[in-house]
Amino acid sequence: MTTDQAEGISRIRSYIQHNAGKSEGAVRALVQTGHDKLFGPIADLSEEQATFKPNGDEWSVLETLRHVVQAKRGVARICARLARGETPRNVGQEGEAAVQDGIIGEEFATLAQARAAAQAAQDELLAFIDTLSADVNLETRYRHFLFGDLNCREWAAFQRVHDGDHGNQIEKILAAEGFPPA
Repeated sequence: MTTDQAEGISRIRSYIQHNAGKSEGAVRALVQTGHDKLFGPIADLSEEQATFKPNGDEWSVLETLRHVVQAKRGVARICARLARGETPRNVGQEGEAAVQDGIIGEEFATLAQARAAAQAAQDELLAFIDTLSADVNLETRYRHFLFGDLNCREWAAFQRVHDGDHGNQIEKILAAEGFPPA
């Protein structure tokens, strides 16, 4: 890892920790901002546009949403377990088809299906955030592969970073050469 990468990770971890310490309403607004960044640009996409790939190695919008849905479902469940003082189990690796801690990595046939699943995952995470209180367990942590050990509030704040990152990815897909016209 380069010094620049390490500094970037440290900066993002600091952002996550700072925002996790805010009020429940502020954490909720933060997570909603990430969700809106992700979904704003795809409001009027056609199915052809949703499945367009800039090149063979890159994800389409639909594939990006598959990842986001799986990750967001996972974060919601991680948050709930950590808040209860439980260590999450069987989260698994990205792309595994098996059920992982109640999370099914599903394929979406249409953009409408992906949007509905993403909204349901968002609602699940927001429902968790709405239950946050001063007495929630902040001692139990679960390791993120880049940002280290995070508590339930930090995992919720992380979702803003994750959605924002994939929102940027979607914007690049939409701006790519060859992107189909509406």
